[in-house]
Amino acid sequence: MRSAVGDKVKIKTGPHLGERGLIVSLAGERLVVRLDGTNASVRVRAMDITNYSLAARKAWKTEPGRKVGRRKGSRFCNRVSVTLRIDQEVWEEFQAKEKSGAIADRTAVINAWLREKLGAMGNGGSESDA
Repeated sequence: MRSAVGDKVKIKTGPHLGERGLIVSLAGERLVVRLDGTNASVRVRAMDITNYSLAARKAWKTEPGRKVGRRKGSRFCNRVSVTLRIDQEVWEEFQAKEKSGAIADRTAVINAWLREKLGAMGNGGSESDA
């Protein structure tokens, strides 16, 4: 599989290291990438990018029915993936705390909060604001 126009990428080397963008054209051995948030385009070699779209295409082709998360047998601990609907302003505040360093480990802090709340509920009782 090869890179395609429209693929989302991140540049791994050079003056644009770490910048993300979108492939806008294929020019021989090089790709033309439009950088996010600008109209600037740069030419890069395929080996100098991380192509997120290509990785997703490859994963879908090899295991189209696979569920999210790590494969069975690759676990270091007993966890499950969960999807939650959280109010946008609450999530933005959470992300701001994470960015500032007040929350260092997202999984650990959410597990601690859930354990605390479940412990406060006791054995079979429930809180009205839960």
